[in-house]
Amino acid sequence: MKSEKVLLSLLMLSCVSIMITIAFYFVNLWLFSSVRYFSPTDAFFIEGVLFLIVGFYLLLGRGGISIWSVRAAILSALAGAVFDQGTVGPDEMLKRDRWKPEGFVRLALILILAGVFMILIYFLVYFQTL
Repeated sequence: MKSEKVLLSLLMLSCVSIMITIAFYFVNLWLFSSVRYFSPTDAFFIEGVLFLIVGFYLLLGRGGISIWSVRAAILSALAGAVFDQGTVGPDEMLKRDRWKPEGFVRLALILILAGVFMILIYFLVYFQTL
């Protein structure tokens, strides 16, 4: 039951990413078909890299462990290594800061998948012309 739900959500994310990829491909064909020095597939590659970067920024910026908790965990691990006992360990420090997914996580996954699909299509078109 749980694996079906996971597979269904992965399928949904992949379908939305493929639709975005196809839409951007046709927009690139429409915008860059008359440009002589910049082909639509080159723009597709740049858009794919930008989608990956923005997706990773959204994924890292929302939810997850904050930078202050990471610093506190590193300091507590160093204190545990130096003083050997009587200190708060990094696992106790990270238990307080739990991962809370928010709305941008799905958008980030869609952008990452769309970026991967764009880069794959770019390389498929590039190696087909060789």
